[in-house]
Amino acid sequence: YLYNRIKGLTMFLRLLFLAVILVIIVLFSSCLFFLVKILYVRRKYRHLPCPKKRSFIWGHAIDVAEVAKNGGHFSMLIAKWQKTYGTVFVMHVFDRASVFCLEPSVVREILINTKTSKPYEFYHVFKTVFGKRLGGSGLFSELDNERWEQKRKMFNPAFKRGYLIDLMYQYNNSVDELITYLKPKADGKTEILMAEEFNKVAMDIIAKVAFGLNDLNVISNGDAPFCKAATQTFTGVMAQIRNPFIRFDPREASRNTMRKTQDAIDLIRKIGKNCILERLADMNEGRDYPKDILTHILQASSGLKGNFGLEQMIDEFVTFFVAGQETTAQLMSFTYEIVGRHPDIYKKLQEEVDAVIGDNDSITYDNTCKLEYMNLVLKEVLRWAPPAAGVQRRVDRDFVVNGYKIPAGARVGLNHYALGRDERFWDNPEKFDPERFREENNRRLYAYFPFSLGPRVCIGQHFAMIEAKVIIAKLLQKFDFTLVPGVELEYLAEVTLKPKHRTPLYLTPRKTSRD
Repeated sequence: YLYNRIKGLTMFLRLLFLAVILVIIVLFSSCLFFLVKILYVRRKYRHLPCPKKRSFIWGHAIDVAEVAKNGGHFSMLIAKWQKTYGTVFVMHVFDRASVFCLEPSVVREILINTKTSKPYEFYHVFKTVFGKRLGGSGLFSELDNERWEQKRKMFNPAFKRGYLIDLMYQYNNSVDELITYLKPKADGKTEILMAEEFNKVAMDIIAKVAFGLNDLNVISNGDAPFCKAATQTFTGVMAQIRNPFIRFDPREASRNTMRKTQDAIDLIRKIGKNCILERLADMNEGRDYPKDILTHILQASSGLKGNFGLEQMIDEFVTFFVAGQETTAQLMSFTYEIVGRHPDIYKKLQEEVDAVIGDNDSITYDNTCKLEYMNLVLKEVLRWAPPAAGVQRRVDRDFVVNGYKIPAGARVGLNHYALGRDERFWDNPEKFDPERFREENNRRLYAYFPFSLGPRVCIGQHFAMIEAKVIIAKLLQKFDFTLVPGVELEYLAEVTLKPKHRTPLYLTPRKTSRD
């Protein structure tokens, strides 16, 4: 008996030893492969200008973290490096390289003239987060060009001007609800985090006009489950971007982030699924249903038949919420941040709103077309602090820029923020000057693309601009605002670029002629 026990223990220890050796070999091989890949990538792009790396493994990730710690953002680093290394340079993070080409000719070639693809390494974080399907194969994260083209053709009619004009009543209703919520706080003493209010009203609008969701209750209840889920999802996406190995991190904080994010994604997709199934039932059983974006897509897809099924429609539900809410909210937040620091521009904006809107309770589409100065301000905000600061594409062939060969398969970064700070295209680029957009200027052609360009230009750009004009105009009509003194404009990169301090300000009611 004792002999058999010892023999069994010996066998166990041998197996354990072999398992440990195997694990060590696998880890060593993985590390060796990782290091060899880093060396291969660095050698592949060694002919390109490259900022000095602070770490062999981390590459330029330390520089990115440092600029963020100081209240800046990644694109500021790109603009800084451009002045030192020129308009073509390579950036390394771990075993990945991004070639930045800050030339309008490259922007035109990549976004308009050739069929480049979105790189998986950059966009996969929007497809799945911590093993949970988020955007999946939605319009933003679809990497296959043919499938993307099919969906884009299907969605385009829902964003035509005629349809957007019919949405004006909902824009107005949502802003009126926000104004009602803000009135008790508009005493000139209560600090309001306006970025959060812009997030809520933008979410309310996209929920109602796109999907007929009238019961999310996001404006008056900042703790509404959907609001909290959306915020947590962005937190999770950024955690995955900043630390690609977070799924293997045993620390409790990382575990909590993953669990909360997974629960948030489950909630968002569940709400989307229920919304879609209820609409399909209404359509199939002949009940009344709203003629919104969801209805159009369901009709165009023949009731989710063929290659576009329920999961794909839920992907679009998530995508429209991300693209239709987050970027517009940050555009409005930055507008208040910047305009609040320029009294002359603030005065002109308010005077234009008074002249065009007056005391009218409702803003029409024609009114938004007459808000010409506001349009200039929004364009300048998108140059100065773009929520989406750039795009990345994978090139399918070799090409030469300023004498440098960019090899096929390279991941090319086109940075709208850096080009917006380039003196070749903008007079006094550090000055916030809406008047620079008063006249067209061919010098900046392809140096300004806040909504991207070419076939993949943002499908919702007109939706977003109309929405921003209505919200800002109605708020300027009802309230004066002053930024909280002493709070600097700092940046937070959290999927999109946003004001770090969430736009703290004070509101006071304006008197109208009816008052």
